[in-house]
Amino acid sequence: MFGGELSRDAQAVVGHLPYSHVSEGRRVLLHPLPLFNNSIGAHDMGWDKGAMNVSQMLEAAGSEIHAMYVAGSFLSAPLENREDALGRLEFLVVQELFETATSNYADVILPAASFAEIDGTFTNNDGFVQRVRQSIPPVHQSKPDWVITSQLASELGVDFGFRLSASAVFREIADNVPGYTNLRYPLLKDETQPVQVKHSLAQQQDTLDWMVGVRTVLEEMNPPAQKLTRTPEVGHELFRIGTLTDKVPQFHLLAAGNPRPETVRISPLYQITVDADLRREAAVVGD
Repeated sequence: MFGGELSRDAQAVVGHLPYSHVSEGRRVLLHPLPLFNNSIGAHDMGWDKGAMNVSQMLEAAGSEIHAMYVAGSFLSAPLENREDALGRLEFLVVQELFETATSNYADVILPAASFAEIDGTFTNNDGFVQRVRQSIPPVHQSKPDWVITSQLASELGVDFGFRLSASAVFREIADNVPGYTNLRYPLLKDETQPVQVKHSLAQQQDTLDWMVGVRTVLEEMNPPAQKLTRTPEVGHELFRIGTLTDKVPQFHLLAAGNPRPETVRISPLYQITVDADLRREAAVVGD
């Protein structure tokens, strides 16, 4: 499991580790930890494969680019760079659920609906496509992102053919995005039979240049990084009773320093005397 704490060179090296075990017949699972629950899906849709990346678009604001239509925010760019670039635009449309640093510069804000107000899909970190089902009608004038975009396109003379149907949107994805071929929206309704995207496998490459980049970073560290060999303690300090876990009485027993019970079938009335030596200051405190 790895995320943004690894450099691009280090991620490339990790991504090629399975090839070093192929002769041994071992199964290697790499689990990315992206920032958001649908980051993998957004990547599959090609958000980072346009003619210009985010940094290039911000640099061109006010010169080559005079207007922008932004769905969400420029999260990958430093805040000062965003504010300077957005201030140079002549016209900015922002499609958002919340007020952000980006929406502060908007001439027009199109209110997007939340996940609880829409039907659709997410593609999780394992590549499984998960259905999202509408729980409540969209509040006020908000609409799902794809509805806003398709209606705007219709006003500009382009018909996406979605007919306000999430199933039609997913059919468009299956017809045009590699890995989603032959997937159909109705097949996703049974969560007991998860459907996984068929991502293509990266071809083996020479990792020498990437290893040089990793070694360079390590050599420049000050003080020199030391390998951690101690096994961290795992226990109740990692958990803090929250809104959901508060409903499970067994979590209170664990949080109080008790050993893990043999079974979760413990009566809420069952009392355990806690040894004061087992109590320790929480290592992680969340909101």
